[in-house]
Amino acid sequence: MSLTYTNPINLPSMEVDGNPTTMPPTEEGVANVSARMLQILAKPEWTAADGRTLSGLSKSGFVGPGENFSGIGENAFRTAADFSALNVDGTIYLYASGGLGNEVNSRVVWSTTDYLTWTPHEMNVGLTAPTVVQVGEKFYMAGNWTPFYVADSPTGPWTEIGWPRHLDGRTLSAGDVQFFLDTDDRLYLVYNLGAPIMGVELDPTDPTRVLTEPVVLFDFDPTQEWQHIGENKQGFTHGYVEGGQMFKVGDTYYVQVVAGGSEHTGYSAGVVSSQSPLGEYSLPEGQVNPIGYGPQSNYPSALYPNAGHGSFLVDDDGNIIFFYTYVIAYETGFERRLGMDTCEVGPTGALSCELSNTPQLAPGHEIDGRRDVGLYNVSTLTSAYWTSSYAPGRTPYYAADRSLATWWQPAEDDKEPTYISGFGNPYYISAAQIQWKEIGHEFTRDNAVQYTLEYRDIESNSWQPLVDRSDNTTAYTADYVTFDRVLTHAVRLRITGTTEDVTVGIAEFSVFGENYSLVAEKGMIPTDRDEVSVEVEVQPRCVAGRAHLAVRALNTDEAPASIELVTGYGSRRFDEVAVGKHAFHTFTTRQSALEAGTVSVIASIADRSSTAEAAYEAVDCG
Repeated sequence: MSLTYTNPINLPSMEVDGNPTTMPPTEEGVANVSARMLQILAKPEWTAADGRTLSGLSKSGFVGPGENFSGIGENAFRTAADFSALNVDGTIYLYASGGLGNEVNSRVVWSTTDYLTWTPHEMNVGLTAPTVVQVGEKFYMAGNWTPFYVADSPTGPWTEIGWPRHLDGRTLSAGDVQFFLDTDDRLYLVYNLGAPIMGVELDPTDPTRVLTEPVVLFDFDPTQEWQHIGENKQGFTHGYVEGGQMFKVGDTYYVQVVAGGSEHTGYSAGVVSSQSPLGEYSLPEGQVNPIGYGPQSNYPSALYPNAGHGSFLVDDDGNIIFFYTYVIAYETGFERRLGMDTCEVGPTGALSCELSNTPQLAPGHEIDGRRDVGLYNVSTLTSAYWTSSYAPGRTPYYAADRSLATWWQPAEDDKEPTYISGFGNPYYISAAQIQWKEIGHEFTRDNAVQYTLEYRDIESNSWQPLVDRSDNTTAYTADYVTFDRVLTHAVRLRITGTTEDVTVGIAEFSVFGENYSLVAEKGMIPTDRDEVSVEVEVQPRCVAGRAHLAVRALNTDEAPASIELVTGYGSRRFDEVAVGKHAFHTFTTRQSALEAGTVSVIASIADRSSTAEAAYEAVDCG
């Protein structure tokens, strides 16, 4: 379980948008029809541009001077969206929009080497919908309607180098720009916030120099329902296509586009493909858009089933990773989160992704060819709960109703808020996720929630410790924790405080577990198959100041076995390992020191399989 994650991703230090909003005091002027709307409605034929304009005009009557669309912002909220990923020598950097209502946009970029632990870095520049590319030893960054910037590091400091210019000297100023460096070192830019999505080639030695005339890569098609705007895809005139990104898998080029409106939970992504970067793009045979629909859908476990503006990345191991935007859209349309899942390309070039909301093995890890570890959310829509209190209208049911637009909130005078979730069965549980709802407008992105988790031990009928984060100082919005598997029918969460003395509630409390092992133990279904016999040895080593893990598995069974070595730094599979022979691999960690940990070895022979764990000691190579 230590190698798993659950969406939304645990990103620390997400930016807080702290601007409270209120409704106009009267309806005077609300829903006024503009002269421009009347002019467009009177036209005998519409263009896509007319559709986009109408969508905005229909809301403009609800907007006060200098304000956003009317609504009630009860609380500040954490937000990140429009994710753009960059691979730098095996370290993944993730750039995003954040805090769009603030005077200064988010300057945080996150990095990871294992897709499990994310480290925030503060930059000197913060852009909306940023994109970064590495060309040689230089890094270039751009955002919505910005000049280009250059740095010697993926985290800056960034220096402005000017605006890109078309062949005729016009400034290329656009929203949702995305760099793409091809395998032949040619550099491209995809751009436009609203259809059509355009593309040009840039000079890699001077990206502000455009080398080609713009070409249309993708245009809005009103016959494709997934491109329509609206919570229920009801807007046939306007898909607001955006978020264009070019990426390459093998010899095939893909362009990702998103549609539906970033303020709607129907916000979703699709792809088209081509055999050349600026060539004609079309649907691959068998392609299902939007991503995650049809056979890839994660209903009914999903909080939201769609994947919005994001970024596809092919990592060093060939994994196709999709980082995407979840839309919450309660406080405002800009309340959003990060989702991450792996994808695959079929024989016809169709790309598919299984969007998930339950524990998944991090990219690069599999068990029996799957990344889903087989756990269910056993607390969703639970019929049993108890809380120490609740604020008016914030009942405890809202912490388990499969919606991030509602939340349980303790009463104002509750000094030790407690939430107990009871399950419909005894389950073996091994992970949980708490999606916090911070109340008010005074907290910052550094506000960390402190709490404990306990489980009800069935034999002793007593509460026993599970997770202690009462000293936590890391600010998470969606706090995912794993623990040793226990059998229980209830979990108790106690909120002990926050680092900024902020009232917090729970938007969603998910506990992940399984019941089938218990059923098998009681003879209701066949028990586990005979285990495969292997002996495992793990040895940490220091090579050139870096820590490595040498993992060796000896087949001591009676037939050749398939053996997979699984570590926090990658995995390696060996087929047909003979009796008395080893599966051996040394894993590079890219770290100078390692804490003590464990590795897993998965062995299988015909219809038998087993998983063995082996521990290793800490090592310091500094």
